[in-house]
Amino acid sequence: MADFNSEWPNLITKSFPDALMPTPEATTEDGWTSEAGAANFQFNSQDAAALLTTITGYGVQMSIVVLMNSEEFIPAVESFLASIDLKKPTVEVITQQSQQPTKPAQLAQPILEKASNNHGISISTITFDDGWVAQPFDDYVKVTKGNTKVFLHYTVAITDAMRNSNDIDGALWDQLIAPRYNLSSVRKYDNGGACYFCIDFFEADAIEKATGKNCHVGFRVITNNGNSKCIEIVSPSAQEFQQNFPDQKKVEALLNYNKFAVTRADLVGEWQESTSSGIDMYSTVTGAYAGMNSTAAANSFVFNNNETYSSSHKGAFGMMGSTTFYDQKYIGNCTITDWDITLTKRFKEKTDIFWAQFEAVRGGRILHITNKESSGISYHLVKTR
Repeated sequence: MADFNSEWPNLITKSFPDALMPTPEATTEDGWTSEAGAANFQFNSQDAAALLTTITGYGVQMSIVVLMNSEEFIPAVESFLASIDLKKPTVEVITQQSQQPTKPAQLAQPILEKASNNHGISISTITFDDGWVAQPFDDYVKVTKGNTKVFLHYTVAITDAMRNSNDIDGALWDQLIAPRYNLSSVRKYDNGGACYFCIDFFEADAIEKATGKNCHVGFRVITNNGNSKCIEIVSPSAQEFQQNFPDQKKVEALLNYNKFAVTRADLVGEWQESTSSGIDMYSTVTGAYAGMNSTAAANSFVFNNNETYSSSHKGAFGMMGSTTFYDQKYIGNCTITDWDITLTKRFKEKTDIFWAQFEAVRGGRILHITNKESSGISYHLVKTR
């Protein structure tokens, strides 16, 4: 491990600074110990992967570096690594005994995860106080702790075909999990009969097709307003899974790790949101239609490089025919830290402090800001300029 930790900065990070040091996997065979780990990086604006293997034994240490920009090269890499013979030193007893070459332990291979230039999030690796580490990728946020990996898949829109099948969670399991694992002992969470707020959860023993490793997979589907969020958990064993996730509240809480700090460089520009809703009203006495109560709002913020901001808030609310309209504008100073945004000259010249964070989504990010004193005042913004 000491050799790996020393070699990675010299052989990988020195040339490719965005290749974050991974947690290597160790194998031992016939006196030789290898530590192997892989990481993704960008080279000439394209996805690439680096694999470092350090092999130590009998007072000798060697390093093997593999760089590739496509999974199509993995068979060639595997063939090359398998061709390496590591000889165990001969030991003289009476006469020198010839030894057969020993193959190196199987080395971990990289999976080319599709990075997307960090979604415009400068602080794209977050280490939380409880030890979990989160990073955004094209199709999910990857969250790791020890030997456990979690993939927070980006929201999937429910299609009519999925809805008509009455098996939305099964369709998502077939789409996201089944193609990547050889599965056995698949079991589904028992809701105990008919339920209104059902828990859609699968788990199974599995073998990763990409690496050949044994693991235990958990898969939670949370569906709301026609969209599903999917949580994939990969643990070394069922025992470790149960230790880390003794109940479904622990599983659902993993969604909170899709959270990234903000910087001024990331915020400069215009951000907008718009919302609307309506409720048809009926008389509880006569049953007659009593009209529609509706609300609509459009909010925008412009954050500038010179520590100033402007915002516009337009909307309408009330019963149809007697709607109240509003239009508010603010201009002031803006102070930004990792998780806070302070805005001056808000309503009645007040200074407001907001909790701030990015949520990674497919192809971009959402900026969430919530007033610390009045949590009902919150905005969920996308960058438009």
